[in-house]
Amino acid sequence: MWDELDRVPWKRLRHNYGDAAQVPALLRRCAEDDADQAGEALDELDNLLYHQGGWICPAASAALPFLVDLATGTAAHHRAVVVALIGRFVHEASIVQARVVDPDWPETVEREVPRMLSLLADPDPRVRREATWLVSRAGLPHEPVLSAMWQRWRAEQDRVTRWDLALAFGDLLARDPGAADVRSELHALLDSETNADTQLALAALHALAGSEPELPPSRLAEAVAAIRHDDAAGWQDSAWFGGGSRQVIANATGQLMRRDPARATSFALAVARDSDHDERIAGLAQAADLLAEWRAVAPALLDFLIERLSDDEAEVRFRAAYLLGCVPDASAPAAGRLAELVTDAALRDSRRQVTVGDGAVWALARLGDPRCLPAIADRLGGPRLGFAQNPEYMSAAGTWPGFWLPSVDEVLAPLRAHAAHLLPYVLPRLADADNSGLAHSLCRLLGAWGAASAPAVPLLLPLLDHDEVGGSAARALGGIGPAAAETAPALRRRAEAPAAAWAHWRVTGDPAVALSVLARRLDADPRHETLRELGELERLAAGMAERVRQLAGSGDDWVRVEAAYAHCRITGDPAVAVPVLTEVVRPLSEARCLPVMINALERLARIGAPAAPAVPIARAVRDSPRRLSYFGGWRVFAEDERLRAAATVLAGPV
Repeated sequence: MWDELDRVPWKRLRHNYGDAAQVPALLRRCAEDDADQAGEALDELDNLLYHQGGWICPAASAALPFLVDLATGTAAHHRAVVVALIGRFVHEASIVQARVVDPDWPETVEREVPRMLSLLADPDPRVRREATWLVSRAGLPHEPVLSAMWQRWRAEQDRVTRWDLALAFGDLLARDPGAADVRSELHALLDSETNADTQLALAALHALAGSEPELPPSRLAEAVAAIRHDDAAGWQDSAWFGGGSRQVIANATGQLMRRDPARATSFALAVARDSDHDERIAGLAQAADLLAEWRAVAPALLDFLIERLSDDEAEVRFRAAYLLGCVPDASAPAAGRLAELVTDAALRDSRRQVTVGDGAVWALARLGDPRCLPAIADRLGGPRLGFAQNPEYMSAAGTWPGFWLPSVDEVLAPLRAHAAHLLPYVLPRLADADNSGLAHSLCRLLGAWGAASAPAVPLLLPLLDHDEVGGSAARALGGIGPAAAETAPALRRRAEAPAAAWAHWRVTGDPAVALSVLARRLDADPRHETLRELGELERLAAGMAERVRQLAGSGDDWVRVEAAYAHCRITGDPAVAVPVLTEVVRPLSEARCLPVMINALERLARIGAPAAPAVPIARAVRDSPRRLSYFGGWRVFAEDERLRAAATVLAGPV
């Protein structure tokens, strides 16, 4: 078949980076005897043809028969990796829209199904495991796949491959819940009298969870026993949960328990207590998932986190401190222990130079505990800041995405009551800021502290001329207000920039410049930031009311929200704002959240009684046992706090 490789018009086919002229040479290199050369070629093919998914390119369709040939024996090395790549293609084709799938793909896959199924009987168990994932993808024909899997199930002797086969049966069952024979077989595996393999029983539990989600919490004891058993190390060789430590299977099993928070808590604690490093880390990952999903914090979970502050492992101490900072309302009993950790210099992230102490300092700051202040001053005045220089965002996507700290302005902005204590350390840092990212953060911080930041005015003034930071410096001066009046001439000279025009009004009280500049900007390029600034002028912007009302019908939700609220502030009449804002926040009552919805609910709370149509939505938000958020990490908690606070104002306390 390889004689046909050069007959394919590769140069006319496309992949992620252009034409596919180099693909045939890479396919040939994948078959070389040199394992390193073959691996490099396979990595390059993965990047060109798949990368991060999102479509099935024409070059992938043309390459598929040759990849299958490599997987079935032509390749001397990395055949399991080739099978995994084929599996990603088949899976991606089943989840993306048909319009981004190359038209030749379905027919090409159909021709290759018999050879793909033959991989279930490959002599190499690593290949067979990857094949279980490949053949159970939705893009392949159900009946031939099921028949081949039953045949392999009766013959398979390798333990880990049997676990993966059970998981593959589960995917087929989730798509065909009426498959009684598959369901019966999986249920039989849960019976310890007939199945002595605790990990195979765990695989069956995972397999059944897709169609019987209430089952895993009822099997809590068996799941804990399986995860803590020495045999669980075998999951590192699984195509489904391998490739790392046994944390992967522990975390995945914890996910099965999440519909029952009490049992999920019990699972997390049982996995993590008196166990090795990997299991303690897995337990803390489970704790993070629980805290990020459920508003109520179980006392046992809080006790566990406080206990872990004394752990021998730096990463465990950091994660415990971090999670305590995420739930400040519940973490007051931990304040003393956190204060003891602020000087813990053990690194948990050598690349970013983040220490255990950094996590403890942030947690104390979240608690509003002044014992964080000396440690913050040390970080501001020393060579290592500890916190991020810029805010970072990551979508939660239903799972805990990681333990990263907020930016310096996000940590310090809530400490406005202590601004006088911290300013002597912030100002030299601003003067010596060696990158615009840090300068932006410090400008945001100074603006958030308002008039308390007046001593920063001489440092902010020259930053107005900085191409990258000038806008942030202007907003900081605007936040400071009349105490920055000396900067009015400089702001006036730069008033064509909306931030400077707005700041000029804030420091002088004269709206003329701001109204003129913001009105022109609104006509030329209506943005939600401009509308927010215009709304702050309230009745002074009465001449812009009609234009703002029109923008309340924008197709851009951010523009719509800011225009609606600005119209209310300008006119004093909420008749335009309330229906617009209510429509934007409606998905919150169904536990769907976007950042714009948080802003809209806060604006409804500020409108108050006239926003009565949104009260049922606010009650749903207030009374939800689950947290509502869009971004992950610590932002899950910060966003949910904002939503609950606004909902409580609008709907009243419970």
